[in-house]
Amino acid sequence: MKRKLYLSHYVRLFLIQFLPNEKGVSENTILAYRDALKLWLKYCADYLKFKIDKMPCDQIDDKIVRAFLDHLEQERGCSPKTRNARLAALKTFFCYLGREIPECLDNSRRINAIPQKKTPHKTVDYLEPDELHAIFEGIDITGRNGYRDKALLLLMHNTGARVQEVVDISMNDLRLNTAGQVKLTGKGKKERVIPLWEDTIELIKAYISERKPRQESEERLFLNDRGENITRFGIRYIIRKYTNKAIEKNKQPSLKLKKVSPHTFRHTTAMHLLQAGNELNVVRLWLGHADLNTTHMYIEINMEMKKEILSKTQPPQLKKEIKKWKRPKILEWLDELCKTVELCQV
Repeated sequence: MKRKLYLSHYVRLFLIQFLPNEKGVSENTILAYRDALKLWLKYCADYLKFKIDKMPCDQIDDKIVRAFLDHLEQERGCSPKTRNARLAALKTFFCYLGREIPECLDNSRRINAIPQKKTPHKTVDYLEPDELHAIFEGIDITGRNGYRDKALLLLMHNTGARVQEVVDISMNDLRLNTAGQVKLTGKGKKERVIPLWEDTIELIKAYISERKPRQESEERLFLNDRGENITRFGIRYIIRKYTNKAIEKNKQPSLKLKKVSPHTFRHTTAMHLLQAGNELNVVRLWLGHADLNTTHMYIEINMEMKKEILSKTQPPQLKKEIKKWKRPKILEWLDELCKTVELCQV
């Protein structure tokens, strides 16, 4: 008798074993995949009239996935970008399923052939030096959490770290001697070491001297008001707080036009590294990008580099010619032609 294979078993293994242990993805990525699978399973249960925990693996094909994607856009009002993110999660899951169940390989191939939708290509925002200065100027180090906030933002600009990488920094990841550095753990649990400016080192030391963890065992560097590990949302709040402060004091009105987030600091670091003359591959290593194409997007938005390229390329020397129809001889010839025509008609 053929054994019944249920999706529920493989969804569980995919989330708790494959993604964290074999793929080495972050907790946030796992949560995003979980949410995508949860929506998809609910849709399949209604579509196929099965209970979610009794959903058979051999009943799923690319037609159901395509119908689910249409459901996301047409009924749930999701954007093409969200639709593409859900599809990416499903493709990863079905690659795993095809590996575990050879009978599902053909369905896995067809699902992975579903194309992503084209989305508008938007350039990323980054901070100009004056805008960055205005944000830092609004931080009062004598106030509550002043040292923490200034050390946090300067470290982000120094390293170009992802917000989750900053959240995960522990006391053991720091080296605060003359050759200061910090160890960052990025996507796929890949580690990289970034040197620190002297100003960054001094601010971190000042913050650590007044750092008050709720529990002595707390190893994370940056803490919230309760002495617990700060979150991504806490960092986002801090950045918005000082950005709004710079706007209110009319320090930099241009900030009103930008959506400043933790990732904006990362973009800013990348741009400043490029503008300082560093090669693209050096910037890639600094940011922890696995693919050089990801780093290449900063070339597209670097207006200073574009202006420099343009200044080195001169337009061709063009002769300033008068168009033929404006030449007197041509006009005279046309006048004579008209007179000739008139005489012939008489």
